Amino acid sequence: MRYVQVGNTGLRVSRLCFGTLQLGPMLAQLPLLQAVELLIYAIERNINTFDTAKTFRSRDLLASAFRNNPDVVIIDKSPARTYEEMERDVAESLVELDREEADIFLLYDVRSREDFSMRQGAWDYLKEAKEMGLVKAIGLSTHTVEVAEFASELHEIDFVQVAFNLAGAGILDGDKVAMERAMGKLKEAGKTVCAIKPLAGGMLTRDMWRESLEFLFSHPSVDCVCVGMTTHEEVDANCALANAETLSGNLCQSLNEMKRRLVILDWCNGCEACIPICPQQALYMRAGFARVIQERCDWCGKCGPVCPEQAIFLIPALMPVKTQEEEESG
Repeated sequence: MRYVQVGNTGLRVSRLCFGTLQLGPMLAQLPLLQAVELLIYAIERNINTFDTAKTFRSRDLLASAFRNNPDVVIIDKSPARTYEEMERDVAESLVELDREEADIFLLYDVRSREDFSMRQGAWDYLKEAKEMGLVKAIGLSTHTVEVAEFASELHEIDFVQVAFNLAGAGILDGDKVAMERAMGKLKEAGKTVCAIKPLAGGMLTRDMWRESLEFLFSHPSVDCVCVGMTTHEEVDANCALANAETLSGNLCQSLNEMKRRLVILDWCNGCEACIPICPQQALYMRAGFARVIQERCDWCGKCGPVCPEQAIFLIPALMPVKTQEEEESG
């Protein structure tokens, strides 16, 4: 596995980062012990960097897997808006991860310069936390070109996560080309750039997962790629792609044939943008939120990119898929 230095922080992150949203309780993919075992397997495959956030609720898994491993780098994020909220969130992270110092801590999902300005208090605390030695590296995550460009102007930023993939899906205010220009500015400014949404929340897994990841791992402006994984096969395949190794035909076939299910997370805002885009009429509104009829969904991936809240994911179906009647009664 290749690694990248994060500025002058002393941190070294693996080119493949393990995203843990799919292991958290919102998606409830794996039992605790199985999830911990998968994280440990990732370490054995030389992945040393793991991504979490307050909203993912996966910190306990990381603590269970890596409590005694000082070589693991954890990227954590908070949606805090004020100094006090960020101070509390950093403290909670240290306690939940059983650590004395955070590795990389980010201001989560910054949407615009105005949004950043409104969260200046939270950013001020992150800067102080780094000065006090509570955090080694700081930065932000974003789905917008505007903020990616703005981040290149902030000298105190070490690490930036940007929504970027082969299809340009998930970029809220531009396209792939515009984000590439912004990422170029980040690299020129010496920032470490991490691509998130590499498979557009799973929407590119059906036909394009291999091509998409090869594109990112070879991109000159991408230092590392954060990918959610739930199986050993995914870990093996993604490690091979990160290392520019040849994938076996059996492994490719296994991933291509993997059954999937569509998940709409609880931060859906009920905007209904996804409803008319579905060619199978598998999406509907219930109690103000979008819902899915799994037996109609054909995993086409058209709904995810239009969701302004990035709340729609296409994930491996590791458990039996519920019918519409079971979903509504449960």
